[in-house]
Amino acid sequence: MGTLLILTVGTNPIPVWVALHHLKDHLPHPIHVRLVYTEETKSERDRLLKCSRGAFSSDTVETVSGNPSTVRDDITRNLKDNLPDNTTCIHVHYTGGTKVMCVETVVAAEAVTAVLSEPIDLETSYLDPRADSGATLVDRDGNALVSDTRKGVKPCLHCVAELNGFELGPFPYEYWDESGNNRTKECTAPGTLSEQQLARGCAALRSGMNLTSDLLEYGAYAALQRALADIARQSPDRRNYKLFHKVYVRRANATDASVKPFELDVVAVLGYQIVVVSCTLAYEHRLVKQKGMEAILRMRQLGGVEARAIVLCGASREAQRLIQAELKEATGHSSLSLEIWGKDRWDYLRQAFNQYVRTAFGWE
Repeated sequence: MGTLLILTVGTNPIPVWVALHHLKDHLPHPIHVRLVYTEETKSERDRLLKCSRGAFSSDTVETVSGNPSTVRDDITRNLKDNLPDNTTCIHVHYTGGTKVMCVETVVAAEAVTAVLSEPIDLETSYLDPRADSGATLVDRDGNALVSDTRKGVKPCLHCVAELNGFELGPFPYEYWDESGNNRTKECTAPGTLSEQQLARGCAALRSGMNLTSDLLEYGAYAALQRALADIARQSPDRRNYKLFHKVYVRRANATDASVKPFELDVVAVLGYQIVVVSCTLAYEHRLVKQKGMEAILRMRQLGGVEARAIVLCGASREAQRLIQAELKEATGHSSLSLEIWGKDRWDYLRQAFNQYVRTAFGWE
């Protein structure tokens, strides 16, 4: 007795990876994984295979994204010709891919199981990101297989980056300085802060004296770290988080060391979701807005569509509101996954982060 687990692959591989992580514990073993992909999602397929290497036996089937008949024929033929031995259950998870891929993969599986000489159960599931309790894994009857899929996921920033096609330091970066000299910078691995650095950051935020960009980052890191620890003490199943300082990121498999990486000040991983805190002492409208545009781009590159970001700056309350409204208009998103926090938050940053994580992520 065993399960053929079929997952449709789209341009966002994280939900597929999360579903695979949870379904492996809910389905009859042994499990054979089959990824349904298209020419456009070969790279996502490869990343999923790499991140789950050694965990399961697996194979793939290529189809198209928009022709229902072709998808149905491809899946039907594959199931008839390539059904693993001792399969007693076919489970189709259809979060990834186009609607045509999802619908026709399920239709093909239904048609094949209906005519097999030996009975095989057919199950389906979907990862619903809009559920009240967090992203929920539900079956075809609407029953929750996993009520909050962020729980029980090891927080791995490298995995999130890899799945989205990026890599983290350490790596070298070559550039030309202002004098025209060729230089090499060693971009370090994501780091953590010492107790001394945390204390310096907190003290600088409290006093507001001699505050530098580095000290603002230290203070933000300390406040977020303590807020997450407060939540974890109240909810032990929310201990799966990690916090990093100075995260250098570039496209995976970069062959040219002169391709400029981007740098993130503070990054927290909550299960498989990330929040980026971009810190600046600037208060000018133009500079803070520019920082916000960059944060939106970088958080999505690293963390995907569920990533969120905060720009911690010196702007006034009125400026925060105006900049955030302009960013929402500029990006065309009705709900902006970025917030602008000004100097008025510095005195109660720990409490602000606590409330933010609970409301923005439902991290109770």
